Amino acid sequence: MFFDSSLLEGEGGAFVREDKLDEALRRLFPSAHITRGSFTYPSRAAAPDLVWNHMDQNHRPFIHRTYDEAMRVHIGTWSAFSMTRFGKWPVVIPVFDGYFKKNGFYQVLCLFGLVVVVNLIECNGTGTDTRMDVSWAIASHRFLRFLHRPLHRRLLRLNDVQNQEDDQIRDRRVYLRAAGYRFATDVPDFLNTNVIANNVVFPPLSQVRSIALTDLPEGELRTIQIADRAYVLRRKDGAVEVWPGVCPHEGAPLGANDVLGNKIKCSWHGLEFAARRLNRGTPGVTVCGARVQLSDDRVLISPLEQA
Repeated sequence: MFFDSSLLEGEGGAFVREDKLDEALRRLFPSAHITRGSFTYPSRAAAPDLVWNHMDQNHRPFIHRTYDEAMRVHIGTWSAFSMTRFGKWPVVIPVFDGYFKKNGFYQVLCLFGLVVVVNLIECNGTGTDTRMDVSWAIASHRFLRFLHRPLHRRLLRLNDVQNQEDDQIRDRRVYLRAAGYRFATDVPDFLNTNVIANNVVFPPLSQVRSIALTDLPEGELRTIQIADRAYVLRRKDGAVEVWPGVCPHEGAPLGANDVLGNKIKCSWHGLEFAARRLNRGTPGVTVCGARVQLSDDRVLISPLEQA
């Protein structure tokens, strides 16, 4: 039996056992040639954040140069399936992702119905001494074994490039956690990671803080860091426009360079947020987990419970 029966009883589903993978592939390809490979990449992020990063499929077209467009066919709690276009090529690859053990995934790709690649992706280590360990099996009929070596080299390069590209996301998570942030995706699954929601839990604000506007010219965009938060401000027609400097979705940094017209755009997931307008004498608005309002020539940042 290729499946662990205890998973069927406890989780309602099961994945092929790691020690049965070669046997299963040889049944799929009666004259199979199987090539094994592996790759390790060190990280500074906690293991659950590496898991979240892999489950987050929405960032791939924006962060990774090797992906372009994808059609999400299925997203469940512990699995996802998509049809992904490879770069700018007119090639569509079916990709299955499954969370089959703690901090561990299967990722299965099929190339032209001729070659199957099964990746085992593990997020290992403790604290910030972590790593991504990836091993794979390339399987095909033996007459296609000449494809295995270039594909093996491609997988090594792809894993290296994509992990480097993901460092900005992982390191940002480390930085925000050190500043007291939490996330609704602290216990990630494919559903909560891919449904677009405001997942950032901002650190508590103990007192009212203020930003002086005396040296902010009309129409100039400025990013302000204050109280473990960030805001982008602009004077306009006697009021002040404000945008979050921390994306409320998953914490990406936002700045003046991300503003186009009335909206600020997140480089991680392509989300856009319209400016909130602050007028004197009005109650203000909630941005980055705090109440933001205009008072004379200052912007006040207040705890929500004091608003």
